[in-house]
Amino acid sequence: MHQVAAERSLKRAARQCMGRTGSPGVDGLTWRAFREDMPARLRTLSRQLIDGSWEPEPVRIADFDAWGKHYRVVIPTVRDRVVHRALRNAVEPVLERDAYPPWMFGWRQRAGRPLAVAAASAHLAAGRTWVVDLDVAAASRGVDLEQAVTSVADFIHDSSVLALLRSVLTALPDPLAPGSGLNPMLTNLRMAPVDRQLASTAVVRMTDNYTWFCRSRSEAEEAWVRLVMALDECGMRPAPAKSKIWQPNPEDLYAAG
Repeated sequence: MHQVAAERSLKRAARQCMGRTGSPGVDGLTWRAFREDMPARLRTLSRQLIDGSWEPEPVRIADFDAWGKHYRVVIPTVRDRVVHRALRNAVEPVLERDAYPPWMFGWRQRAGRPLAVAAASAHLAAGRTWVVDLDVAAASRGVDLEQAVTSVADFIHDSSVLALLRSVLTALPDPLAPGSGLNPMLTNLRMAPVDRQLASTAVVRMTDNYTWFCRSRSEAEEAWVRLVMALDECGMRPAPAKSKIWQPNPEDLYAAG
């Protein structure tokens, strides 16, 4: 819990949050206003987290369209965004060690699309030119509060951290709601059981997109069935319009939209 609540941890989290644009939450407080008295605000926040008096504020809901899809996202207050980020910073080093496979990219520090493309290039160069390219449909939906907390509790055993996580998620309309600072981490954990089933295969995952590299079309068709079954066991399914078996160039993979 000290990794979350220490003033130094909160300051780091605040600076990470301020590195991205974002509108204010329901209280109207902007990052500019937050910075004007940031040391005092962080001292208060640290004390509240340590003594257990911190409570999340209501979130604002926003709708927008992108890439031909409609999205509904939550917008927490800037104070709560700091807590989300500090909690994620404390938990993810353990997940990096114990939960995340080396072939998982996106929603992860220093593991973006260029590295995913490089990993795909190596598989294609080795003769695995047939690719099961499967996008998971609505990966952040269908998880309840207990499932979300348990996915973290499998790796983190600090009861104070888990109680804080539960408090954060209870304030959201959905535990994996887009816009929450914990959404990327929790979505990765949702797919972790599928990742474990694919541990010895030629797979690359970029966010919620699995690519399985095979040496023939028949091998790829068998891989498709196996991957769909693994997803089904975890309550997920492919997005039909964005999933296929094909022979791509590396740069054709993992492109948004």
